[in-house]
Amino acid sequence: MTSTHTLILGGGFGGIAAANALRSLLPIEHDIVVIDETADFHIGAGNTWVMLGRRTPEQISQSRRALLDPGVKFIQAQILGLDLAARSLALPGQTLTWDYLVIALGAALDMAKTPGLAEAAHTFYTLDGAQRLKGALDQFSGGELVILIPKAPFKCPPAPYEAAMLLHDSLRSRGLLEKTRIAIYTVEGAPMATAGPEMGQYIKAELAGRGIAFHPQKATRQVEPAAKRILFEDGSQAAYDLLIAVPPHEAPRVVQAAGLTNQSGWIPVDPQTLQVQGAPEAGEIYAIGDVTAVDLPGRFKPEIALSLPKAGVFAEAHGRVVAGQIAAGILGEASGEPFDGKGFCYIELGGDIAVRGEGAFFELPHPLMVKRPADAAQFRDKLEWVAAQLKTLR
Repeated sequence: MTSTHTLILGGGFGGIAAANALRSLLPIEHDIVVIDETADFHIGAGNTWVMLGRRTPEQISQSRRALLDPGVKFIQAQILGLDLAARSLALPGQTLTWDYLVIALGAALDMAKTPGLAEAAHTFYTLDGAQRLKGALDQFSGGELVILIPKAPFKCPPAPYEAAMLLHDSLRSRGLLEKTRIAIYTVEGAPMATAGPEMGQYIKAELAGRGIAFHPQKATRQVEPAAKRILFEDGSQAAYDLLIAVPPHEAPRVVQAAGLTNQSGWIPVDPQTLQVQGAPEAGEIYAIGDVTAVDLPGRFKPEIALSLPKAGVFAEAHGRVVAGQIAAGILGEASGEPFDGKGFCYIELGGDIAVRGEGAFFELPHPLMVKRPADAAQFRDKLEWVAAQLKTLR
């Protein structure tokens, strides 16, 4: 059997899961290489804990090398470019070629995409941002606290709403709740729209019960840092004392430059195999996780198409599916199990309680998400899930 070279770009949920699953399926002579710019993997679900000082960055991080199985090579380097025709990858000082390519680069976050946002806003969507936000929250003594979602899609759709409820809980414990007004302004029509109107209504009710204002369909035109106000496309505006934003997301420039994205701005893939669509010259190339656009078969409204939400649990599932697809091709076996569109998310409500939503996104006539009443047991489940991810992604 001829040896093969599989390059996996990105060492997050999807990249690590793909590498470890593929290593378990292939003989050792088949090379598996993971490339990422940074040495450590961070659990994004723990960023709100860092924001509130409940965890340190070290407690939600792990070395990528420690998470990868023996026999998987890890290269820490910046990816400079992709040559699809030559099946080659440019890194500083070297060029690598592939037989199979897995793109797991996630989404690039760029505050500068919204005028004034980078100068005005904090964010918990990055670990560094969560650390800086902790300092700002420590100094916060009350006023207008605004959470802004200027662009969709964004990863972990429940996160801004979870953050609002956790901040409400924290401010109450600090005796600042009566001095603070929390408001969410979002370009979305409803929270977690792909999960369905029932889930959206649940989130809105939880916000309302805490006095957190929810303002949907607010497209941000710009932020004026000196005046501490947000200007919206509909002519309205909002003042803030502390602004927390979800940074605009887009596909990394290296995949845009390679011509892999479509009109959605993301890489289109087959929903079941995750093979990249529209790039025949690239050969065996797959994309997984947040960098992808996975069309869903169902709709809540006939005129509104839906895409799979961006979340680590889906990236991890994608990685295992792609490993099965690649191994089957190399070994001449039947194709591996397809992606089934199922996943889950935890939403903390404060007070050490949480709810877990179970989603089946390939269902017809529309996606389905079910949950049970929030309780402390589901919060403990989240703690255990995070701890498990830092031990292994296999």
